Amino acid sequence: MYRIAICDDEKSSAALAAELLEKYKDAHSQVDMSVDVFYTSLDLLEASESMPYDIYLLDIYVDKLNGIEIAESIRKSNEGAEIIFMTSSNAFYKDAFRIHAAHYLEKPILESDFFDAMDRVCSVNDVRYLTVRESGEVSKINIDDILYIESEDHYKRIVTVDKSYFVRSTMQALTDEINCEYFHALGMKTLINLKKVLKITKDIVSMDDGAEFNVPRGTYRSLSELVLKYTF
Repeated sequence: MYRIAICDDEKSSAALAAELLEKYKDAHSQVDMSVDVFYTSLDLLEASESMPYDIYLLDIYVDKLNGIEIAESIRKSNEGAEIIFMTSSNAFYKDAFRIHAAHYLEKPILESDFFDAMDRVCSVNDVRYLTVRESGEVSKINIDDILYIESEDHYKRIVTVDKSYFVRSTMQALTDEINCEYFHALGMKTLINLKKVLKITKDIVSMDDGAEFNVPRGTYRSLSELVLKYTF
């Protein structure tokens, strides 16, 4: 969950930022967030001392401390915080750049610009799963965690970063369900995740867990190009 703080002394502007966050959340159901609103810099900094926030939406002109000074104070104890400025002035671009702000939004803030800023600080990639049944137990496997799949007669061994699954299925059915261009078949019995390739030679492709598979004859050049495409 992302903990988000809004700090703006204009209640209407703070309410607009909260409304935009709600719209962003509705459009990105996988992003979980909690939002607190502050109208003074002191209230924000006091709350941050006990429980730092992940993302700060700061007005430049607040009160005794401006947004830049607030950000500098936050950076002293929370270097990893993401900071987005919301302001009616473009006079503080250089300062925002200096403290590594994620974005600098000029009021009135457009929804598209706000969404772009939030995309920069939130992980919005959809997580896709492969659902399998093993010994009567149904499991959801994060597709990106799969290293490779090996065929063992009517069963397939799905090896992931953390464990392996032994399921009754066809390779074609699993390939169709995964449906990702970075999964590549090595012949009829092996399907590998190109993002999990550690090394490739003309004869052997090595995976992150140390497993090695033979490179089918005549495919080294095209396979090595695919590995470069998805590994680096």
